[in-house]
Amino acid sequence: MRSLRILIATHSPLAPEFGAGQMAINLAAAFRAQGHDVTLWSPHPILGQTRWWQGLQSLQLMRTKLDEFLTTQKPFDVIDCYAPFITNQVSKSGLVVARSVQPDILYIISNLNNPQKTKEILLLPFGYLFTIINIFLLLQGWGRAKYILCLGSLELQWMRKCFPWWRSKLFSYNNALSKAEQAELAQVRLNRKRNETESTRFLWIGRWVAHKGVKELVDFIVKRATSHPQDSFTIAGCGTSAEKDFPSKLIQSGQLKILPSFERSQLIHLLANHDTGLFTSRVEGWGLVLNEMLESGMPIFATLAGGVLDLQPFFEDMLRPFPPTIQKISEKLIISKDMDNYYSTFSWEKTVDNYVKFLLNGKNYNTNPTK
Repeated sequence: MRSLRILIATHSPLAPEFGAGQMAINLAAAFRAQGHDVTLWSPHPILGQTRWWQGLQSLQLMRTKLDEFLTTQKPFDVIDCYAPFITNQVSKSGLVVARSVQPDILYIISNLNNPQKTKEILLLPFGYLFTIINIFLLLQGWGRAKYILCLGSLELQWMRKCFPWWRSKLFSYNNALSKAEQAELAQVRLNRKRNETESTRFLWIGRWVAHKGVKELVDFIVKRATSHPQDSFTIAGCGTSAEKDFPSKLIQSGQLKILPSFERSQLIHLLANHDTGLFTSRVEGWGLVLNEMLESGMPIFATLAGGVLDLQPFFEDMLRPFPPTIQKISEKLIISKDMDNYYSTFSWEKTVDNYVKFLLNGKNYNTNPTK
């Protein structure tokens, strides 16, 4: 197979701290390892526009910067691109794949169903305009793309149901960690000890936003802390908004610890020093924390969102429904018996193999043919 000239254009800063940026870096590295010529592009740094009403201006600036970049380049064989970036210029510059990193429309719907967010939008009607334009650009991008690459089986199923006229150009991929991160987490898993105590140390990691299921998380922690005072809880990477949603006595007693932010290098320590993970998302792109917790040997109580459906067959005993029953949880050490198969499935090398096969064979091939 000849080497492909590929552009991967992401709207995220190119740093592992950002989910979309991390995925773009890992995808590019896997393509390069197979001999392809890859250009990795991001519009950042751009003007410091972070307010919601500046979002449309920021998005337009990103689109313009990508158009300008393409005018300086030779044509690409493949342009892997965030859907709202797909302008006429982009569609003429190579075979375009609209790769999803999160279910944008479902996030928008989730925010509209959030009472606090709904009130904000009603008070500021321009919020509706931004939402409508954002959805329009997504649909326009999907329409212009040759193929649409969904993130995981749940999103693939949703796209097939909601946009049946695009079925022939839909395929999906799995999220994965880098090999270096997998090696670190394997050491945590191998060194993990059985919890012989009566207490359970719970860990939840994520942003403090409605679609992450924070209301359900708060309800569970408050009830569990009362019925099982020996248990402890850590919420990490949540920003500064979480504390106000909990009774102050939980935090003051030390039963609940809130870490607004943490360095990537601290993740291993967090995973090694907790027994059980919590994943409460209503809507999720994937939730790479699922991979991180499971690979570290940590069982998780999870809602059916993000990558849960794809991961379940490999971790039947470790991936359990949220919320957990009110009982002692960490009774024994459970580790997946099929890690080799897991690693071969959830790898960027496998994603690239499937990606290229689909491009070569079109609609006759699907990365998840049984789903």
